[in-house]
Amino acid sequence: MDKTQVTEQKIKRKVIALFYFGLILMIVVEVGIGWICGEWGRIRPGWLNQVLGPVLTIGGIALVIWSVLTQHRVGDGTPAPMVATQKLVTQGPYSYTRNPMTLGALFLYSGIAIWMSSGVLIILSTIIFSTLLTFIYIHETRELAERFGEEYLEYRKRTPFLIPNFWQRHL
Repeated sequence: MDKTQVTEQKIKRKVIALFYFGLILMIVVEVGIGWICGEWGRIRPGWLNQVLGPVLTIGGIALVIWSVLTQHRVGDGTPAPMVATQKLVTQGPYSYTRNPMTLGALFLYSGIAIWMSSGVLIILSTIIFSTLLTFIYIHETRELAERFGEEYLEYRKRTPFLIPNFWQRHL
């Protein structure tokens, strides 16, 4: 590996570290908002929130980490557009959904909201992710079609945007 490649790898690792730092910061912000709201907007579904919340949260964290590592290892890039993947990534979680990182983040933040029994956080998560998914659908779809052409268009035909279809994939 020459000096340029070593420098590029260091930059990619720093970008990934910043991405994870941002993810953790958003968790702190979400928990802080839930804590500040206190009893206001509290929902009490019983034991369900104490089971479903942690499952979604941990599953979301795992899916985000798997997605980022796949982008780095397979696509030779990061989630950041300034250090984007060099290859179209269709393996790992990307073989089930075109946006596994977003799905993982949705699980993570919704899981925290459910775990904290906060109706306010559930509403905020719904608004934020609806906006984010609209942006991703419009911007990222166009950008990937321009970068990867027919390869992306074929991938788009066979892979769902967000919700995996496990039954169709393995028939």
